[in-house]
Amino acid sequence: MVMAKTFREQLIAARDARHSKHHPYIDLWAHGQLTKPQMAVYVVQHYHFVSDYLDWMLYVAARTPHRDVKAFLLENFTEEEDPENRHIDMLFDFAAACGTPRDQFLATPVLPNTQALKDWGWRQVYEKPWQVAVAGMFIGLESQPPDIYHRIVPAFERYYGWPKGAREVRFFAEHIEADTVHGARGFAIVEQYCDTPELQQQAVAQVQQAAIMRWRHMNGIYWQALHGRFDDTPPTEAL
Repeated sequence: MVMAKTFREQLIAARDARHSKHHPYIDLWAHGQLTKPQMAVYVVQHYHFVSDYLDWMLYVAARTPHRDVKAFLLENFTEEEDPENRHIDMLFDFAAACGTPRDQFLATPVLPNTQALKDWGWRQVYEKPWQVAVAGMFIGLESQPPDIYHRIVPAFERYYGWPKGAREVRFFAEHIEADTVHGARGFAIVEQYCDTPELQQQAVAQVQQAAIMRWRHMNGIYWQALHGRFDDTPPTEAL
């Protein structure tokens, strides 16, 4: 007899069905098959996405009535924006080490799939119950990087010449630890406050959608980095 999945197991399965750790772009990175400019594409688009993510946290903090959830979200935001160790600055440092200076970084347009992820994120924090938005953000999105970065961190020393602990690549190593903590807290909040079958069903669906949106975001990065175009649409002359 097959046992019914627990709520947590359903959340994990929804995320893992399209986990970005399996994306072909990450496979190439983990095996040292991306150039430094191709790696920089990731952090540029991640910057565009995570800049909105920080605002989503504040919006949800304003919506939830629970002080423990507010405290978690505000603590997370403060950690990200710590002036002594601002996480966005880590992205600038890695891109610069890959040959993309800050002015070029900031002038790079948002790719359509990244814009779609940003727009989807705003819709969820505006329209969904706050508990469901937390599920999408912290389980569907923020719990993914530890598994992704576990794959690529060894490549920095093995293929690219950055030793363990190098400042240029600290973003990835630090977010294995930070996002593990944030993701675990997200699970705990969702399990505690999604306290009806309806909320649980919505949360699982939102996690699944978040993982799909992140995968599509990775698709855009893949095609831009490797082929210099937004997606795999055939060139006009081939139609």
